[in-house]
Amino acid sequence: MPQTTKLSSVETFLRLPFILYFAAMENKIRLILERLLDRELEPEDGVSEAVIAETEQRLGMALPPILRAFYQYAGQEETVMDSFQHFAPIEKLEVEDGKLVFLDEHQHVCVWSIAVTDAGNDNAVVYQCPYPDEEWYAEDYNLSAFLEMSLYYQFAQGGCEWVGVLDRGMDDEQIAVVLAAAQQWEKVIDHPGNLIIYWHEGTVLWYFPDAEGKVSENLFASCVSEEAWEEMEETYGFNEL
Repeated sequence: MPQTTKLSSVETFLRLPFILYFAAMENKIRLILERLLDRELEPEDGVSEAVIAETEQRLGMALPPILRAFYQYAGQEETVMDSFQHFAPIEKLEVEDGKLVFLDEHQHVCVWSIAVTDAGNDNAVVYQCPYPDEEWYAEDYNLSAFLEMSLYYQFAQGGCEWVGVLDRGMDDEQIAVVLAAAQQWEKVIDHPGNLIIYWHEGTVLWYFPDAEGKVSENLFASCVSEEAWEEMEETYGFNEL
């Protein structure tokens, strides 16, 4: 019979932070996915551990824990994978120029990747390569932050059935009221030079900030349910797109 190696209490103690970290990453990605889908995840939404292991063997690298959890929980869920930007199906993950490409921009003008040398690292630098450029440019976010932002943005732009807008200049007073209320909501993405996203009871509230951090043109509300949309429409005066 094959022998198993028993870890000492010291070895177990030393590994505990890593075990807790992996569990935290899995729980966080699951929370984000379930709140955006407005339902519990099902086994058929994801890919099996065996498929992930086969993929890692094919690629010759370990996937970072947060990317592993993403595919395990939602690698076959169409809304998550392809409603706006295009996450690579696990069977199509490929290495190009020493980079693992995992996301394609919605109009196919660029792709995002991590370096193969960052295998297994949730803090991996994310690189963007615009077409037809052949040079990779480092993003300002590590993989964990980038994936979280990408998921919220996926639903803001394409995954939510109900989307509304307030226009700066026309609806400044309403915008001020909404942003005041948003201070009590969960600020899930905070990138002042790029994107601001709040989460509140089924609503992704988001905007592109200007140089001063204010709403540049429009304030958007993307809702995962009709009830959430009706609240944003009736309470704050959002106009449906």
